[in-house]
Amino acid sequence: MRKLTALAAAFAAAAVFTGCTEIAQEPGKSYAGKLDDKPYAGDQYKGDKAKWEQSLAARADNQNDYRRAMAEKK
Repeated sequence: MRKLTALAAAFAAAAVFTGCTEIAQEPGKSYAGKLDDKPYAGDQYKGDKAKWEQSLAARADNQNDYRRAMAEKK
């Protein structure tokens, strides 16, 4: 009877401590897929980085509400 009680207590302790362990949540390895193309490498810019940067600047100016409001006042 004592062996059974000791075995049950050991099993209960093992079950309790097993529930307290933390499982690692980091990914095993990072993504090793293909490299992305440059954003200006498409048909629209044909590899011209300066033209792409000008386009981004113009887009940012069009999204600036303060500049748009001032342009509409004139």
